[in-house]
This record gives sequence, C-alpha cells and structure tokens, in this order.
Amino acid sequence: MDGYICTSSELQRRETILAIPETQDTTARIAVTPELMREAAKVRYDGYLSYGYIEAHRDKLFTDGYDAAANSRTVVIYRDYRPAATIRVTLLDLDGRWPSADKVPSMDIFGAEILALGETAMRAGRSGRIVEINRFASAPSFANDRTLIIAAFRMVAYLRLYFDADLMINAVRTQHMPMYRRLGFKKIEEPRQYPNLNFSTGLMAMFPEQYETALQKIGFPDGVSVSDPIYTRLIAGESVPAFSSSWSNPRPPEVPNATITIGG
Repeated sequence: MDGYICTSSELQRRETILAIPETQDTTARIAVTPELMREAAKVRYDGYLSYGYIEAHRDKLFTDGYDAAANSRTVVIYRDYRPAATIRVTLLDLDGRWPSADKVPSMDIFGAEILALGETAMRAGRSGRIVEINRFASAPSFANDRTLIIAAFRMVAYLRLYFDADLMINAVRTQHMPMYRRLGFKKIEEPRQYPNLNFSTGLMAMFPEQYETALQKIGFPDGVSVSDPIYTRLIAGESVPAFSSSWSNPRPPEVPNATITIGG
C-alpha cells in the first residue's frame, strides 16, 4: 500500500491522520472484470513510473501473478468517475482453509518473518490469517490528493473483514514508516530491496488490538463492519461511496468511455 506522502510535522498537528472530505464524488469498486483490472493496472503503471519505481514499457500496464489469484482482491478508487487510485489486498492462510492462499507478495523478501507472525497468532488461539496491503498507487494527476489514502484504508478495512484475518502487514518504504507507525503498525524488519522495483521496503504489521484505534485515527464517519451496507455491496462487486455509508446516491450513473483500454 505504501505510497502516501506527508511530513511528520503535519501528522503531529492532527488528532486524526487526515480529515474526512465532505464529498460525494469518490467511489470504489473491486476489479471483478478484465476491464476494471486494466484500469487498476494502468493507474498502478502510471503512478509507479512517475516516481521512478519501474521502467517504461510498451503496454503501459503494471501487473503480476497476484492480480488474478484467488486470494487477492484489487480495488479501483474513482474521483469524478475517473480512475484515481488502486490498492490490492492478498490473503495468507496458514490453516489452509482458503483455496490457494499460501503466499503473499512480501514473502519474496520477508518469508520467514511473515510465517513467524502467523504461527505466533495460531499459538495464541487465533486463525493465523494474514492480509498484506500492497500495490497502492495513485494516478499522477491525483498524486497530491491525500484523501485517496482514506478511501484506500477504508476498502482495506472491509477486505480484512471479508478475509477474516488476524493480522495486517505491509512492505513500507523507510520515509513512510512514521505515518504507518502513528496509525498503529509496528516495524517488524528493517528495509530490504524489493524484487523488480527500484526501492527498498521494511516489514510492518498491525495487530488486532490496534484495529479500532486505527479506524478512529483515520476518522471514518460511519464505521466499518459486516453489517454496513457498503460491505455487502463492495464484496458483491458493486460501486460504493468511499466516505459514507449513508450517501444519498447509492448507484452512480455509468459514464461513457470511462474504461481505460490497453495502451491507453
């Protein structure tokens, strides 16, 4: 998920990480079709390329094997019906009850450490399910729109409930660790080079006792729960409002030519 930029002094001036915007023009949807996945891959490519994290290539999409995996869900966030950001959540299930959930992306660099977290949770009587927050990116035209991090975190919170996970982990770049630490994540391992990307990341984790505190710090106005109608609609693949479950326009109209095609 790492990709949010702010200064530590800004964070210290706020009781919450960010102020919830008073807007109805931000929606989110799980990428349940090839067209939606292309939108996510295009935003991800443009965002990562703009920061120099990847090299340019012809198809102008950034994808990997986890995008189509049964244990991953990719969300596209829209501003005024334009794809503005994307985030992916991937499940590791050490119990083996979830099909093909035996690996998450950061295990390529923190494999032993992530397995140890899950095994410790299981010894404590929890399920040992871990969700990794990964592939957060915003389109360059929205690079300074910090409210997108709120929308992304809210979708992550719903997907943690969907996967029924005990822990959340994230591979975080060094300069962004203070924000995640303030939110409730703890540093598990120092940064290491991330495979095939031009940066290093450290491993951070959020434990169950920090979830409610994290939601309060972000300042979600309506909470996050499986009884929230937003949860049901999001998991069903519908477009949902990013900031309020009581939004008066529950199904935004379709906009012609809103889908980004390959090479667009």
